[in-house]
Amino acid sequence: MVRTADVPHRAQSLHADIEGAGLPFLHRFVELAAAFHHTVRDEHQDLAATSSRLRELTGSGDFAYFVDVAHFMAGLPLPAPSAIRWTESEEHVRSAWRRLVHARQEHLPTEG
Repeated sequence: MVRTADVPHRAQSLHADIEGAGLPFLHRFVELAAAFHHTVRDEHQDLAATSSRLRELTGSGDFAYFVDVAHFMAGLPLPAPSAIRWTESEEHVRSAWRRLVHARQEHLPTEG
């Protein structure tokens, strides 16, 4: 089991493994998971950096919805109008991601 404090280190390790395997398209999945982690922990600066990397990794249009999802999780407005067409309303998708974040936050120990 990975402790939440180990997530950034594990992400770095996964990025190295991805490079070693020659599968660079997988980086975007690690960054989306990192965005979830930073959102849950209210790590705004780390989230901003992760979102920036995610935008770069999806700039070709492949998996561009990951950028929307990262913003939905964090309750942030989209940086630009989205070209993504959701099967449900955008607000429904946004709410679903926010609920996942809140559910995870409820299971974290409080730090004091």
